[in-house]
Amino acid sequence: MIKKALISTCILMQVTSTAFEDDFELLLESQSTPAPMWSGVYEANIVAIDGHDRAALGSNQFVRLESQSYLLQGEWVNHAQIDFDYVDNQSALSMFTPSPVVDRKLDATWQDEHSHHQWLGQLDWSYWQRRFSRSSLTLGRQPITIGLGRIFSPIDPLGAFNIFDLDRLYKSGVDAIKYDYFFPNTVQTQSVITVNNNGHVNLLQTLKGSLQQGVWLLTLANRESQQYASLSTQHFINWLNVDAYAEYLYGDLSQTSKQLFEQSSQQRMLLGLSRKLGANGMLTIEWTQQTLAAETASDYLLWQKRYAQSNISNLGIAKRYMAVSFTDEWSDLTRYELLAIQNLIDNHVNISAVITHSASDNLQIRLALAYTPQKGQRNSEFEQFSDLLQFGIRYYF
Repeated sequence: MIKKALISTCILMQVTSTAFEDDFELLLESQSTPAPMWSGVYEANIVAIDGHDRAALGSNQFVRLESQSYLLQGEWVNHAQIDFDYVDNQSALSMFTPSPVVDRKLDATWQDEHSHHQWLGQLDWSYWQRRFSRSSLTLGRQPITIGLGRIFSPIDPLGAFNIFDLDRLYKSGVDAIKYDYFFPNTVQTQSVITVNNNGHVNLLQTLKGSLQQGVWLLTLANRESQQYASLSTQHFINWLNVDAYAEYLYGDLSQTSKQLFEQSSQQRMLLGLSRKLGANGMLTIEWTQQTLAAETASDYLLWQKRYAQSNISNLGIAKRYMAVSFTDEWSDLTRYELLAIQNLIDNHVNISAVITHSASDNLQIRLALAYTPQKGQRNSEFEQFSDLLQFGIRYYF
């Protein structure tokens, strides 16, 4: 997807404040046998790009097909996607290429690139899931979300959304075995085994539990000879009518990563507040900090090279960020979403907005904008990406 901070499109899809990744109630109730079915979504956009060299016009389209069928007392789900992208400026074509997903043993991606256009095809999800009375087993390429962050994902190493991703309609799948078990006292364990593009096996174990008005999450992981632990908590504060959450991660780096980053460990912190405004409005504020990142704008290129040579996910290349998002409805059919992210190292701000109108039960009309106000020289992380305006449709079938 286009690497631009227009990420407010589906912020609420990343995680909810009081629910686990798999809903506890739905997992335990009896399930009827699903009938074989096909569905999908088609999206087409016209894109205007204000690049550093010159402006460009283009179009990006994709069709995503989903199949669901019953197999061996479980559900078999497949998502295949085909993209077509065109721009009149060849240098801007790379903006449409999706980022590689580390935790995939098989590529399952096809690309045909020309001077001004490209075709992309991929099998993004392909998994089998069987649910038992108090557990669930999922095998194959599947989406997995770890953490409580609504905008940033500091503790999620499994294909987390990049803060510069344009479209958050679907989370990328990773090649994994996942087993969820629910204890009677509303405590859930989740065990995940993934295989990455180097053929290495990675392990991740989570323990989730309920508080009186919130949740907590403990995560332990072993990835590329790197061990890390994280703790997350969320609590609803009645007297403020605010949903507050926090996350902390500590990781012991491998010998290779120590030489690459010139540090022996990494830490990440997240503080967030979310408050409902009016009938359908939602205001979210997040602050995050990471140690494996640039302390000055002059270090941006250095940290980009280090991340490119490692399998460590990043939240951007600066040490600290602040983000504010607001979503609301103008009417029952029209919704708008606003997002501002500030790089606290160079104080540049990226602003994005999305307006979605439901023209029918299946058809949405979308207008999207991403813009970085210039402040002096082009030394911001955000200014490395082009401003853009996108107008298009999304049709579900």
